[in-house]
Amino acid sequence: MTSTIRTISILFSALALVACAAPQVSEPETVAVRATSLNPSYSSVNAQILSDAAKIDSSFTATLDPEVGVDTVTRLQSSYTQEVGDESLRVGDAVSSVGMWGTSVRYGGMQFGTSSETRADVIASNRMATAGMAVLPTVADALFASASDAGSNLGQQNLSVDRSLPSGGQGWNLAVQDALGHSQSIAAPMIARTRLVEEGCSDFSVGIGKVREDYALTSNSYGPMFANTTVACGAPLGFTVEGHGEYLADEVTALGFGVARQFGSLGTASVAFAQSNDVSGASGWMSKVGFDHSNSMFNLMVRSRFQSREFRDIGSMALTDPIMQRDLASVGVNVTERASLSVAYATQTTWARERTNLIALKQSMGVGRGTMSMSAGHSLEDNFGSSVFISYKRPFGGIKPWSRRVADEIEELDLQLPQSMQSVDN
Repeated sequence: MTSTIRTISILFSALALVACAAPQVSEPETVAVRATSLNPSYSSVNAQILSDAAKIDSSFTATLDPEVGVDTVTRLQSSYTQEVGDESLRVGDAVSSVGMWGTSVRYGGMQFGTSSETRADVIASNRMATAGMAVLPTVADALFASASDAGSNLGQQNLSVDRSLPSGGQGWNLAVQDALGHSQSIAAPMIARTRLVEEGCSDFSVGIGKVREDYALTSNSYGPMFANTTVACGAPLGFTVEGHGEYLADEVTALGFGVARQFGSLGTASVAFAQSNDVSGASGWMSKVGFDHSNSMFNLMVRSRFQSREFRDIGSMALTDPIMQRDLASVGVNVTERASLSVAYATQTTWARERTNLIALKQSMGVGRGTMSMSAGHSLEDNFGSSVFISYKRPFGGIKPWSRRVADEIEELDLQLPQSMQSVDN
């Protein structure tokens, strides 16, 4: 009863702070409280204290439902961030950086550098409860895992992906269910654009601490020591050279580098290589190649990954059937000023020769003052079906002129999964 009263007090206090935190027009905002979800069975609240050079951030979830099986109040993350010139120092909970390769994880400790944002294709929702080590999968990881059995990383974390939904040009929109049964729609591209930096080595991120475990299930569960670093340097002749490394105590160490360069109007090419050593002494390698091209008429993005059976990074330590090859590709075309067409294709082969092929098509066109979209997805595997979505969006109120849109690098794919995989209510 005492914990219930405390939870109600916290929720009402948060609401009061929301009302009090609305800033005056002439004054900067110093306190911000946001309730993403607020109901007796599941509430999520984030609070920030801001200044010109520092920020205190804290978020938590609360529930009055005794059947959920978690604490009444569960801390998600808390941190203090201080700006130090062009760099920032973060103490507390953070998400590790990745470059052209690597795995993002949640950890508690210290992070310092100029680059703190996660890569665009990483699913980094701070409300998704995960069992075990808090590894953040990419969109490609999630899509392929949804076609696999529970032995995948997502299955071990009690995360499941039911399908991808029309995203309105924001990439793949995944309906993900977490370890507590809460579902969330997450939009992200499957292929992140290649990053190029200016000359010098001013783009970096270094982190050290302890990896987070059972995120959003318990408040203060941390595992073994973790270290991560990413440094990107602008080299002569327009090259970007990147180094990345990640370490998890008594588990795995992986080091590698990447090189990228833009070749005029032809596009941007990239190549990366990494080597790993796990606790058993096994050593493996991984290589990635990519190409991006974009102009006013169309864009093209291609990524290919090859690796040995023994290669492991932090996100694939527990895999019994690792990736052998993964290929991702997308093409977007501006057919007319108000119409675009895009095609996305993804294929993966594991060392056990399990092969998965996914293909998607999307067409968008302006109709009156709105936009008509049609998207279709299909898998070449026997246990999947096909589906088609048609939607029409029209703004109300003030109408902004329709502006020409460059087709997004990846569009959505919808798959009819087997009944055993369908765990998110539609």
